[in-house]
Amino acid sequence: MEETITTTEVGKKYGIIYALVTTLVSILPMVLEYQSQWLGLVSTITAIVVYIFATKEFKNENGGFMSFGEGFKITMMAAAIAGVVRAAVTYVYIKFLDPGFSERMQDSMIETWQRQGMSEEQIETSLRFAGGISNPEMASLIGIGMALLGGLILGSIVAAINKNEAEESF
Repeated sequence: MEETITTTEVGKKYGIIYALVTTLVSILPMVLEYQSQWLGLVSTITAIVVYIFATKEFKNENGGFMSFGEGFKITMMAAAIAGVVRAAVTYVYIKFLDPGFSERMQDSMIETWQRQGMSEEQIETSLRFAGGISNPEMASLIGIGMALLGGLILGSIVAAINKNEAEESF
C-alpha cells in the first residue's frame, strides 16, 4: 500500500521553513537598524511562495488531488507556526537583547511624522496610540494575529487555486 503524506506533515514542514525565512527577514533589519517599506512586501511574497510549494507538494504526493480544506489546513498551519516562532524570536530580541529598540523606533516615527508636517498635537496623539502597541508583548500578539490573518487570506486564495478534488462516483 502506498503511503500518502498528511496535511499536518506538510504544514509543519513548510511552517518551519516559513518561520526561518520570515524570522530572518524581520530580525535582520532590527539588528542592522535598517528600515524599509519593502520588508512587508518580502514577507507577503514569502508567504505566497511557501503556500504554493506546500500545497503543490501535498497535491503531488496524493495522486494529484487536494481539497480546498486540505490546502487551507496546510497554509493555516504554516502561518501559525511561522507567526508564533517569529513572534517569540522578536520578543526575545526586543525584550532582552536590544531593550532600546522600541525607543529608537519611536524616535524614528517622530522624525518621520515631523518631516510629513504633523503638528505636535497630532504626534502626541499618534504616540499615545502607538505606545499601546509598541511594547514587546503586544507586538508579539499582533505579529501572531497578522500571520494568521495573512494565512487566512493568502492561504484561502492559494488553496482555492491549487485544489483539485477527486470526482465523486456513485
